[in-house]
Amino acid sequence: MTNTTDIKRTMKDVIDSVEDLSNVDEAIQRKVRRALSGMRDILVRLPQDRLVEAEMVADQAKEFLTTASQSRINQTMVRSSSAGLCQAGERLDDIAPRVLTLCREITNLMS
Repeated sequence: MTNTTDIKRTMKDVIDSVEDLSNVDEAIQRKVRRALSGMRDILVRLPQDRLVEAEMVADQAKEFLTTASQSRINQTMVRSSSAGLCQAGERLDDIAPRVLTLCREITNLMS
């Protein structure tokens, strides 16, 4: 069963990995970190019956950052993981529309 501790842990890993984004400047890193922190704060406050979807967003954010931090950027993979993050965010649009907004903001900053 998914719980907020798992989501917090995943999002902490994701936020910490922003410093590995060597292909973007510090200003973008700060914006991405801020957006991810806001996303984390929303995801951990969602009702228990929506935590599976929240965990999907956290996992997709991790996948996106992992893909975007590669030394040789594969734009096809970045677009694919970007789409996955936004699709995960769409699943929460009815209860937490800000999550989708943050997903789009993060992917736009990285493209």
